[in-house]
Amino acid sequence: MANNEKTVAPVPPDGMEILFFYQCPSCGKHVAVPSPTEPRMLVCDGCRTTFPIIPVDETSLHYIRIIMAGGRAAADQDFL
Repeated sequence: MANNEKTVAPVPPDGMEILFFYQCPSCGKHVAVPSPTEPRMLVCDGCRTTFPIIPVDETSLHYIRIIMAGGRAAADQDFL
């Protein structure tokens, strides 16, 4: 390592996103959607079919984020 390079300590997670997967009714491919809290239309990446989705409960998402401390609680304790 060169003298002018600094050693950088590993950085823990400080946020998180929750993905939900919806199966395309036409081709069966799973489409990933980050925290869909409102009804909307999705476009399948595989067959380009548009289909409506049922949103997830925002209270449940809030609960998971609290339990995981916004992602910080998921850090591997062996690295802290």
